[in-house]
Amino acid sequence: MLTDVITNQKDLTQFYTLNQIKMKTHFFSKSLLIITLIVMLVSCKKDDDNSPANNSASTSSILTTGSWHVSYFHESSNDHTSNFSGYTFNFNTNGTMTAMKSSVTTNGTWSVDDSNNEFHMSIGNDIPLNELSKGWIINSKTSTEIKMIDDNTTHNEELHFVKN
Repeated sequence: MLTDVITNQKDLTQFYTLNQIKMKTHFFSKSLLIITLIVMLVSCKKDDDNSPANNSASTSSILTTGSWHVSYFHESSNDHTSNFSGYTFNFNTNGTMTAMKSSVTTNGTWSVDDSNNEFHMSIGNDIPLNELSKGWIINSKTSTEIKMIDDNTTHNEELHFVKN
């Protein structure tokens, strides 16, 4: 009978030891999972709408969403941005565009070749809009800004459109 108690005591000790190991393993697994989740949450960055990661969107889909204005236009070392003050540009999905200032609307056309980063527009014959009527090379784009240079490098022109 004493041997039965000792055997049961041994079984009981083994039972407690095994349960302690299982509890520690379970606690360690949960702790590791919680730590992993915290690290993942902390390492995530906020998706900034102006980030270059938005570069994958087509120029057409960017331009045809909302209205735009010229935020920067330089020819050689001369700043001509103020010539476009008050103009609002709208690019339509059918390749037409408008430039509006006060109650005057000027119609034009535009096209884009994303594979070659090319943008072409033809908008009016009068200054200042005719300065934009040419081919452009897209340097960078986000959902709210498109930066371009003249495709004729001897002109040394740079144009930025920003979404209103």
